[in-house]
Amino acid sequence: MVELWRLTRNRYGRACYDRLQAMGVTATVMTEYVAALSGEPGAADGGSPTVEACDPDRVTPLDAPTDDLVDGEAVLAAFDGATPLGYLFYSVDATHHIHPLERDLEFEGAYLRRVYVAPEHRQRGVASALVAAACERARQQDARRATALVARDNVPSRALFEAHGFEAVRDRRYVRVGPFAYRSQPA
Repeated sequence: MVELWRLTRNRYGRACYDRLQAMGVTATVMTEYVAALSGEPGAADGGSPTVEACDPDRVTPLDAPTDDLVDGEAVLAAFDGATPLGYLFYSVDATHHIHPLERDLEFEGAYLRRVYVAPEHRQRGVASALVAAACERARQQDARRATALVARDNVPSRALFEAHGFEAVRDRRYVRVGPFAYRSQPA
């Protein structure tokens, strides 16, 4: 079976998905990953790119969806000199609207989302450096845990978070057909 995330991450698949959603038909399964942020910080890998909190404008060359940042959310970006290689958004103790689930969720501790690495820089440790830096920053802000929601069929993101000690704690399912909706996790 073709992985859904591959179908919707091109303009044709995305257009089909958006059209169905506009007609009132949507379905998603997201896995909630959680990691404890206790203990000492990990050792920095000398081969990792430079990761820093930055102004959202610095990641616009990567078409980052900075318009959907919420209050208190930060952008972490990996750079090679002044060139952005990738980014992620993170917040601590915030509420986010999760579009695929069509609901607001409160996150205790850190919430990591929108992990993106430019295609020409993938498989070089950029995403790992971003996740590690976000967890370390959250730990410095006294967060005791970090959470990420990942589409069930997004295998690369699932592997990324699992490699950083995140564990799948639950699936959140949501289906809507017109006015009828089902949630595995009630509002």
